[in-house]
Amino acid sequence: MRFAICDWLILTSIAIAGCDSKSDQKPAALPRDLSGNAVVRGKILFSGTAPQMKEIPNQPCHDGAPTLTEETVLVGENGGLKNVLVTIEGIGPSITKNAPPVLDQVHCRYVPHLIGLTVGQELTIRSSDATPHNVHIADLMNFALTRSGEEKKVSFRSAGVLAVKCDVHPWMSAYIAVVENPFFAITRDDGSFEIKNVPAGSYKLAAWHEQYGRREQSITCSDEKPAEVSLTYGKN
Repeated sequence: MRFAICDWLILTSIAIAGCDSKSDQKPAALPRDLSGNAVVRGKILFSGTAPQMKEIPNQPCHDGAPTLTEETVLVGENGGLKNVLVTIEGIGPSITKNAPPVLDQVHCRYVPHLIGLTVGQELTIRSSDATPHNVHIADLMNFALTRSGEEKKVSFRSAGVLAVKCDVHPWMSAYIAVVENPFFAITRDDGSFEIKNVPAGSYKLAAWHEQYGRREQSITCSDEKPAEVSLTYGKN
């Protein structure tokens, strides 16, 4: 599975157009209850000089809102790259036991900037702002949240990465990563990540960043010791 937004939109439009018609396609594999004792952990790094994130004027938001800066490329002091989606491919669909995720809107910013969930899992989209917002998720849906505390629950039938915008505040941007199993992570401020309870076996680890795209690496997971991973992005 490649996390390219344009690919996702094409595949989604085909799936929606054909969901009520007969076809020769094989039914999608049903999620299984898979888990193990293996751990995958590591760090996603950025090589070179990181681009400077600019301030975003957000005066249209509300009085007292803090100054915002872009979140596209966030690099820590030791070169760790934040907001990279890390997934393990080759396990197949699996039932998730992860806590239900929440995508909030705070001071006219989506929090978090990148959020992950599994296919069919419920996502709560909330607004903590009194300022009206209109949540626009790819070409799939858009809806208004007009007051503080208002929320809407959504889910997705296919895997992919979805761009999220606000039709009222054009600087608001986030991504929803829909994956086929719960064996994924999003890198922290220092670029580190950890994925637990992985079934033992040989897989492909894939990393996706909104600007720098995809990196991948073969990994072997065992119960005896953690699989250590290091991947590097650069200005290319």
